[in-house]
Amino acid sequence: MNSDNKSVDLYDCPVYYEVAFGFRDLSKEVDFFEECIKTFSKIPVKKVLDVGCGPCPYMTELVKRGYIFSGLDLSKAMLDYSLEKAQKADIRIETIHADMRNFTVDEKFDFVFCMLGSISIESNKQFLSHLDSVANCLRNGGIYLVDASINFDWTQLGRQEWTVAEDGLTLNIVWEQELVNLIKQLVIDRVMVKAVGKDGEKLFKTEKVEKIIFPQEFLELVKGNSKFEFLGWYNNFSLDEPLEKAKSTNRPITLLRRK
Repeated sequence: MNSDNKSVDLYDCPVYYEVAFGFRDLSKEVDFFEECIKTFSKIPVKKVLDVGCGPCPYMTELVKRGYIFSGLDLSKAMLDYSLEKAQKADIRIETIHADMRNFTVDEKFDFVFCMLGSISIESNKQFLSHLDSVANCLRNGGIYLVDASINFDWTQLGRQEWTVAEDGLTLNIVWEQELVNLIKQLVIDRVMVKAVGKDGEKLFKTEKVEKIIFPQEFLELVKGNSKFEFLGWYNNFSLDEPLEKAKSTNRPITLLRRK
């Protein structure tokens, strides 16, 4: 146990964050990226941007397939960790230290994605600012792919628990949402991790206030932004599973295209 029995911010410890969320099949998910690009993109794709990139889990697979990768995040610790990983893998990436709610970059990208519900906003105004920021760095005809971040299960707030064991380290992870303001649709989004390894037990926690966005609200916001066209919602990384026909969701994907 930590000597002071207090938790450490999970975002300040990227290696634990990466292990905790390492359940993804990255190759399969990048296959889906390429299927979306082939089906919907009006432009060739070379430069890609991961918004809210965290430890940049997709960079190796994307660079291996010939893409130029950039990751944007507010956490300097995550970006430094990603650069160190890239150096060890002998690949070149770019990192951008910025707030996804309002950022400006000089270059243009052909494909932008945001994974694992990483869009973090506290109001519709901030979400519109986020859309503006993405639109300003995405070339016309390019795709913006969003994993989760839209709340389709409107009957309850989210909670999941899982365990990961890797190289003598066991992580017990709890993700949950706690209601803060019913009218403003605000929740506390919280991740708690207990790590048990050769160094004993360590506790990590991160939490932030976020606004829930519901599907029809999302469509109106996209319409109000006017810089994107809505392409569809899909389930479980499959274009053969449009969400309109689904009775439950598993990693719901939202696709927008820059006008």
